Amino acid sequence: MRSSGILLPISALPNNEGIGSLGKEAFEFIDFLKTSSQKYWQMLPIGPTSYGDSPYQSPSVFAGNPYFISLEELVTDGLLKQDDLSIYQFYKSKKIDYHFLFNTKLQLLEKSYDNHVLFNEEFQQFCLENQEWLEEYALFMALKKYHQHQAFITWQEEYKFRDQKALQAFRVEYYQMIDVYRFMQYLFYKQFAKVKEYAHQNGIQLIGDLPIYCAYDSSDVWSSPQYFEVDEKYQLIHVAGCPPDAFTEDGQLWGNPLYRYDVMKQDHYSWWVQRMKQMEKLFDVIRIDHFRGFAGYYSIPEGALNAKNGQWIQGPGLDLFNEIQRHCKVSIIAENLGFLTADVQALLEDLQYPGMHIFQFELGDDISCPLKEGFEKNSVIYTGTHDNQTILSFYKNLNAKQKNLIDKICGITIIDKPNFKIIEYCMRSNPNYCIIPMQDYLSCCDCEGRMNIPSTSFGNWTWRASKEDFTEELSKYISTITKASNRTNEC
Repeated sequence: MRSSGILLPISALPNNEGIGSLGKEAFEFIDFLKTSSQKYWQMLPIGPTSYGDSPYQSPSVFAGNPYFISLEELVTDGLLKQDDLSIYQFYKSKKIDYHFLFNTKLQLLEKSYDNHVLFNEEFQQFCLENQEWLEEYALFMALKKYHQHQAFITWQEEYKFRDQKALQAFRVEYYQMIDVYRFMQYLFYKQFAKVKEYAHQNGIQLIGDLPIYCAYDSSDVWSSPQYFEVDEKYQLIHVAGCPPDAFTEDGQLWGNPLYRYDVMKQDHYSWWVQRMKQMEKLFDVIRIDHFRGFAGYYSIPEGALNAKNGQWIQGPGLDLFNEIQRHCKVSIIAENLGFLTADVQALLEDLQYPGMHIFQFELGDDISCPLKEGFEKNSVIYTGTHDNQTILSFYKNLNAKQKNLIDKICGITIIDKPNFKIIEYCMRSNPNYCIIPMQDYLSCCDCEGRMNIPSTSFGNWTWRASKEDFTEELSKYISTITKASNRTNEC
């Protein structure tokens, strides 16, 4: 069945707390999706962010981002007072200031713990149900705070190398500090569950985003080093990346630790199964980033200055996904962009997961542009993703010949908004699923709406929408083109 949705990170939702949250604004966006005849809300990864603020480099693949906890909801629940939120009256920037949040919002969340007895039984039940990952995460974050938030590789050796006697002593002495991190996860999951329930009541499904790799400085690597390519001193052996191509002469050196799939196979990929089951609690559909890495992944020696001298290693393939499918029923979208080989295509064919098309990547040369019937039905078409230019900036930056071709294919005239005509083309196209970033509906250019510029460390992930953006006029337009494209929000 043909359907469509909107890509909007939780962080970009409008409110008065400095960053979007799981509060009133999330419910209002679901209302907007419903009146716009959409079926899906796609988000970016929802894990905690760290140095660089990227949601793709998180201290845990299991935890939720405390910044997304609605403070207004905590006031309603009696965990904070309205006066506690007065610090935000001075915050006027439309962009997200992560330094400000680190020094304000986290402190307020810690303060809310003072009243946690109001929900103690429910909180303890949450801790019991999630102890398999929660205990290590909370301990890891408390230790990071104890070490002035430095990477675990620099910690005191008894903590770095997990001396059990030292860790137990730390648990006793800093019990409350650890418990605060447990409590923040309880708040996140509680609020997210309410959002998911409301979405389902309104016929909206949630699409999550799962980064394939873990961050090096994470509770995942620290607590389960046997699953990663690190030595007995936690030093990296090989790291992830991509080989050189027409766009990057030196390739891409991501630096994430690679998995020891041979070790994971011995316990039936229990770590991956646990990860997917946790995502299934939150989302109806999961987009898996860099899906080709499961067929074959690029391994670069640690210490290399670029990605030129890496090598391809065979991935776990069907063996892994057979285990996942035995335990999880969640639907999956495969991010199958980049350098694809026959083994990747075969894996997708076997699993029948929909792949992705990005309009901006389908331009080709001056002769072959996107074909109106050129995309397979079992796929998802996007105008762009979080890593792309906005579609309006993409169009404006085309050369004259390319622009004329796009004009012809999409029916763009001098009186049209080119971003709208490209969106309409994507909506009419063959794929069963169409997801449009909110910035493209809002006619944003890169200067105001770009989410991320790959290979840059700072200044990204800060864009936010305004309350005024979600107009009745825009909702009617989206609904009209959705219905005209024979897409539906019916489940």
